Amino acid sequence: MGRMIRAAGLDTLQVRQLQCASACSLAFLGGVRRVADAGSIGVHRASFDTNSGMSADEAVAQIQAGTAQVMAYMTEMGVDPKLMEVALSYDRSDMRYLSASEMAELRVTNVAVNPSPVDTSQLPARPNPTPAPPLDASAKQQLESAAVAFIKGLIEHHGDNAELALSQVQASYAPTVDYYGKLTDLSSIIQDKRTYFQRWPERGYNVRDNSVMVTCANDRCMVSGIYDWIVRSLPRHKQAKGVATFSYTISIGPNPKIIAETSKVQR
Repeated sequence: MGRMIRAAGLDTLQVRQLQCASACSLAFLGGVRRVADAGSIGVHRASFDTNSGMSADEAVAQIQAGTAQVMAYMTEMGVDPKLMEVALSYDRSDMRYLSASEMAELRVTNVAVNPSPVDTSQLPARPNPTPAPPLDASAKQQLESAAVAFIKGLIEHHGDNAELALSQVQASYAPTVDYYGKLTDLSSIIQDKRTYFQRWPERGYNVRDNSVMVTCANDRCMVSGIYDWIVRSLPRHKQAKGVATFSYTISIGPNPKIIAETSKVQR
């Protein structure tokens, strides 16, 4: 559900009067912009019903696998996976509600909340938008293929010379982007990329086609996967290579734009 929220380019808001705990907290992390009152987001460690029929070894293995998946999801959403450390300290019968400073530090929230509690009665009524007609299977497949091609080209062309690569960034990103969990303007993103390209003048990237996942909804597509990378700087006599995960959200239209980006080096 969190991935669908991100793919749709939606924001998430949680007020204190309506707490969001357990699995709800994971869905909340899907928001592009995330705002929450102190004490409104609750986390705890995973557990199984005693009547699940699993042995202790099976339950431990399942919880370990689930924990790894949740941590990968947190990273994908731009949230500090240290959030899991907090959750693992509390059983589901002893929910841990996060303070405002904890949420900001762990990037659970990425927009400052008004110090006064949110009064939902004062929120203006919004007319329900007319939903877009659902895409047929062929149109959906074409949209997903276009989104994948857009991101694959962006990543692999990061290996071009710096000026060409930066020109592509200029053309491909929205004016403001959820960049590694923080709302960042395009000029700052370009400077960040320029610094990296200058540090590593020679770069190569290869997206693993069988790793790519794409979800499209409401003119937004989220594309994630894995790529192999190698970088080198002859003047510094340095070279590095490895594997990284990536996640991009695209606003689809005549001129597609990236509205969210994150990645994490695996090795």
